[in-house]
Amino acid sequence: MNFNLKPIIALIFATLILTCSAFASDDMKGHDMKGHDMSSSDKIGTLVHESVVDGYMLSYYLMDLRDGKDADKKDMDKPHHIMVYIMDKDHKPVLEGKVGFMIKKGDTAPPQKAMAMYMSKGFGITADMKQKGVYSITAKALLGEAKLMDSFTHEMK
Repeated sequence: MNFNLKPIIALIFATLILTCSAFASDDMKGHDMKGHDMSSSDKIGTLVHESVVDGYMLSYYLMDLRDGKDADKKDMDKPHHIMVYIMDKDHKPVLEGKVGFMIKKGDTAPPQKAMAMYMSKGFGITADMKQKGVYSITAKALLGEAKLMDSFTHEMK
């Protein structure tokens, strides 16, 4: 990584942390999600997937960190920021837990694995999804006694 990029990336994450406010599956059938909109404006990125796993609602947001005017951002190793926001069975935000991600593109590329960091009432990672194509994204969350596993695909165009 270019030596000059490290302070810039650190500044981006510090800014996100300090300035931000606090599987599509059959599991969604029968759950009343009215009045529990997870796509409100305090989320980081663009909503790309929502699912319900064991009564917990997971909302995934994606942001391309290169979408700025700074030319140095074009060469970032991991330019994509993925956030998952989790609401519990009582429709309250989950603010503590451990969340890990595994991202795969095709069968030949090695998977990217990362532990998420808590920020802005969600859990986030950076990833490399620069190549066009379909990515398989799996999230595993340990929330107290609850263990959740969720997977979905997302196409980068």
